[in-house]
Amino acid sequence: MHPPVALTRPWPEDADDIAAAMADWDVVRWLTTLPWPYGVDDARDFVAGAGLDEHAVRQGDRLVGMVQAGRVFGIWITPDRQGQGIGRRAGVLALSRLFLSGAAEVQAHCLVGNDRSARLLDWLGFRPCGRVTLSSRPLAREVQADRLTLDRAGFEARHAIALTTPRLRIDAVTPADLPALHRIVTRPAVARMLLRYHPAMTVDEAAPLLLQSARVPPLRLAVRHEGQIIGSVSLIEGTPPHLTYFLDPDHAGQGFGQEMVSAVFDEIVVRLAPSEIVAEVFLDNPASRKIVKNLGFRRDEDAWITSRGRDAPAQAARYRWRAGLLS
Repeated sequence: MHPPVALTRPWPEDADDIAAAMADWDVVRWLTTLPWPYGVDDARDFVAGAGLDEHAVRQGDRLVGMVQAGRVFGIWITPDRQGQGIGRRAGVLALSRLFLSGAAEVQAHCLVGNDRSARLLDWLGFRPCGRVTLSSRPLAREVQADRLTLDRAGFEARHAIALTTPRLRIDAVTPADLPALHRIVTRPAVARMLLRYHPAMTVDEAAPLLLQSARVPPLRLAVRHEGQIIGSVSLIEGTPPHLTYFLDPDHAGQGFGQEMVSAVFDEIVVRLAPSEIVAEVFLDNPASRKIVKNLGFRRDEDAWITSRGRDAPAQAARYRWRAGLLS
């Protein structure tokens, strides 16, 4: 399970926590641009000037680190929270947002001897590309550092969305999953609740819709229960993106729909930081309407919508979710 981590902007009230973390020499000595000693006024100046690529790492309301992911990548975690996977999780979240924004590559520097940081960068997918000399402000001298790079393809190959819930495994769709997914989406009771599927659709026709990325929109994930495919959740790219999902009717009425959609929705929000998401649900699908309402979606407008699984347009409601403070 991922540690419960959220990324936000650094807030003025974080200054004391930042200064407390920067009072630890074992944190500051690996950060080349900070003054030493580091005080609350330094923290206030940092927060006031923080760029959009600088994220506060939070567990609940507490700041437990900072991560930068822009032209360069950098991260620190408070000493009492190191070794718990927080740096890994924060790195994945920040880099996911960076590459979603269109960035092709990011660089990082790791001071020679900083073995903890070197292990993290390697796990994230960074690869060394030479050694450089940097000026360290806290050490007041020049230091040797490894220069590393990570491109979008390298990151996405390592960090696709994969989730585990109490009853489900949710991960990338593979070609071997197509027959099971096709069987579900072509069931008349399922196809009529979706837009792009119909009962006579072949596996080859459905394949482009079902075989998509497990990292960024258009995004689709397979839902597995006891090794069996029982459904899927997807995020269709757009402004705003659309959340869609389907569940095998044989598994309806057991809470699987809420469990799978909630898990994927929570991951999308924390990883991709969308400002809003919409979901269109036919009015004769009360189970699906309940799912999105439980996630905080609000009914926005009604419309007549065409589904390839229906003989005629039917009334549907558009539900909209907007990001809150921690999104």
